[in-house]
Amino acid sequence: MYVGLLVGFGTSRLLYAQSSPPSDSVSHVAASFRLGTIRVLDSGPLSAEVVQAALPFRPGDRLNAERLQAGLEAVARRYAEAGYPLARVIIRQLDQDPAHPDRLLLALAVEPGPRLYLDRIVLRGTRRTRPDFVARLLNLQIGRRLRAFNPERMAERLAATGLFRRVDPPELYLTGDTTAALVFPLEEASPGSFDLLLGYQPPDAGAGGVVGSGHLQLRHLFGAGRELDVQLERLPGRVSRFRLEAADPFLPGTSFSLRLGFAGRQQDSTYNRQDFRLVLGYRFPSGLQLTASWRREATRPGPAGLRLEGGRQRIARGTASLFGVGLRWKQLDHPLAPSRGLTLSVQAERGRKTRSARQVSGGDTLRVRERFRQDRIEAALRLFQPLAERLVLVGGGELALLHADRYDAADLYRLGGARSLRGYNEEQFAGHRTARLLAEIRYLLTPPTFIFGFLDLGYVATPLDTPSRTAWHPGYGLGLQLQTGAGLLKLSYALNPDEPLLDGRIHLQLVFAL
Repeated sequence: MYVGLLVGFGTSRLLYAQSSPPSDSVSHVAASFRLGTIRVLDSGPLSAEVVQAALPFRPGDRLNAERLQAGLEAVARRYAEAGYPLARVIIRQLDQDPAHPDRLLLALAVEPGPRLYLDRIVLRGTRRTRPDFVARLLNLQIGRRLRAFNPERMAERLAATGLFRRVDPPELYLTGDTTAALVFPLEEASPGSFDLLLGYQPPDAGAGGVVGSGHLQLRHLFGAGRELDVQLERLPGRVSRFRLEAADPFLPGTSFSLRLGFAGRQQDSTYNRQDFRLVLGYRFPSGLQLTASWRREATRPGPAGLRLEGGRQRIARGTASLFGVGLRWKQLDHPLAPSRGLTLSVQAERGRKTRSARQVSGGDTLRVRERFRQDRIEAALRLFQPLAERLVLVGGGELALLHADRYDAADLYRLGGARSLRGYNEEQFAGHRTARLLAEIRYLLTPPTFIFGFLDLGYVATPLDTPSRTAWHPGYGLGLQLQTGAGLLKLSYALNPDEPLLDGRIHLQLVFAL
């Protein structure tokens, strides 16, 4: 029995050609026998060991048509990654073993084709996106060998950025004997969005009422993925928060990114806090990003913060400088309604804080100045795993740790609300150690539309007593994300076990495309 089945990467997709016998004969034989030996008659520039390692089956495995086809495609993909996207994998032999009639003898040969170099990148259907930006995202270099050519994987990486509404696998065109052009059919997403979040939390010790935030995000500025974020939040108790960030994913001619940020918090008349941050990142071809950061914090007490409590000023005047390192990883199959993938961010910081406050000692009021070390660790993880055709499990959580010789109220982490521990008031809890575990079951309708149920479990440790007070706080609820003609609508109803069913938190979020 001789089979002339061959597989290779052609212009943009896998090409299949076959001679007698037809594929159904291959399927019949492969389903009835185990694999005996695998021989590589000709492997071209790669070794026979590399070819055999790329195959997803080994001698003794039972084959079927799908596994055989997948194996040939895997070998072709390995050659494409090595710079031979036109490589063809040919089955030279698929026969019964005379010594073992229940086993098959498999012999492969590879025709590598020319080693191709990238001549140019062409974008089809775009107005703002620059070809060099796409090249940076995919780690492609004009004039260099075309490595890691995997059309489907390239399309997934571009789609995961959220900058494009539609991404098709790139097409490969020969422009010479050893040169090729990549054509990317793309449809750009909107250049920005305005996000309005409104919530209602029932009266609780005077903390009830309407909460709201506005978030303006400008994306893909100048066709190079640059971003500008502006966010303003108003919380009960005359608390306001402001955040401004600007980011460049690729500094000119490099794989380094730069992010500048400013955040401010006004806690009624108690204190004002300002946070300046600079983050320098390096992106690896895999998408992993390592970061180095510098942050400066400044806390200024207001009239209420200057009052003495227990002989000490309620809120100290303080400044802190912290240096940190971190990593970020993002691999999603859809930017708005992923069904598979993960996001991960980890940040560790160390620095010194200087604080100054009034203190009563021996009947005299003194100003005490202190300087001590601060350590911070912050992490966030999201995992997306399909359970069925339309059912997706979302798991993960966040962790925040602060270690210092002294803890100020302005330094503590806050937990509770629509974007953290659902089922509780905004920033209901504060501590030097906080965590949240979450689990969501999503039923996908037409992405990005889905309905979901969730369970949150929050942990808070406060440094106010010795030993620290700790507590666990569960929250649960239902929600909906709906794509409308006006934009994306998100609605959720969140509860906690300590309150009546009708005292849940309602959150309505509208995302308008610009």
